[in-house]
Amino acid sequence: MPTRTSLLAAAFATAASLSACATTSTDTAAPALPSSRPNPVVGGPGPAGATEAVVAAADAFLATLSTEQRSQTLYDVTDPALRRWTYFPSSGDRNGLPFGDLSDEQRAAALGVAEAVLSNDGYAQLRGVIAAEDALRERNGSDDSVSSDRYFIALFGQPSVTDRFTVQINGHHLAVNTTYENSRVSPTPAFTGVDPVAFEVAGKRVEPMRDEADAVSDLLGSLNDDDRTAARIDGVDDVLVGPANNGEFPPQSEGVLLSELRPEQRDRVTTAVRAWVGDTDERVAEVLMDQYQAEYDRTRVAWAGSTDPDVKGAYLRIDGPRLWIEFSNVGRFDNGDLHYHSIYRDKQFDYGA
Repeated sequence: MPTRTSLLAAAFATAASLSACATTSTDTAAPALPSSRPNPVVGGPGPAGATEAVVAAADAFLATLSTEQRSQTLYDVTDPALRRWTYFPSSGDRNGLPFGDLSDEQRAAALGVAEAVLSNDGYAQLRGVIAAEDALRERNGSDDSVSSDRYFIALFGQPSVTDRFTVQINGHHLAVNTTYENSRVSPTPAFTGVDPVAFEVAGKRVEPMRDEADAVSDLLGSLNDDDRTAARIDGVDDVLVGPANNGEFPPQSEGVLLSELRPEQRDRVTTAVRAWVGDTDERVAEVLMDQYQAEYDRTRVAWAGSTDPDVKGAYLRIDGPRLWIEFSNVGRFDNGDLHYHSIYRDKQFDYGA
């Protein structure tokens, strides 16, 4: 089966009709992980090079902007606007500059920032989610609130290898909020959704969240009847802890403890966790995976609605001392499409904490 990266890279090579984004292909091997990693402590230092690459890309992007555009892009690092993002379609402004107002050179530089922030898979998914927006626009009859041009990029704080700053990329069905400070990296909160969940670009099928949906299916399918009973919770019709609920996690953890599952089931939990955590820079993701797995004895998995992610109402939650992941199939709307929402948060380190 082709990887998300190779599939989308091939599709975007001829996708001018669905995406005006100009960039180079991402169909390359993932960089090797460092042989030694930082100690897994909350808010610990990130791997060498992760912050530097983003600073270089951000500086290159800022260099393409006019004075007025720079003013629109750069916010104070403490500006409360950072927490004002949404995953709903909107014809109004979000933080920063819309892609639709950028020249080809500027848009390529903006996507270069995204590519530096994210892993190969994460960047390919971002491109897929943005392309899905134009597919949705066609299906909805040229809805002005739905367009790949309605994705915005903002920087909170001046990019620096020592001082705190956040890269925010936000539009319908996408929110990247990655904070850097003294080589510490926090890639949450991160929202990913898609509608339609599958579409064609130049005759090729594109499914930006197939990895996540498959991981949900494999994990829930591995549960026996007793496991499902222990893990089942009341129905949930969307993600609970979105931008309107910053820091408001349910007071009581629900579901089955991972320590009560078989090793092969815990492996499928890890695969599911990696489907979300792995969208950030590969080096950062490996450090975080170590941290989250070290807390598996206090982590629970819960589900509602259906164990089939392609059924309306299907819902998965992975809830640990720090880790919070939600996946929700919010159903079909007037256009008949399936529609996924998901969020990955770190209870102790969102927005760099």
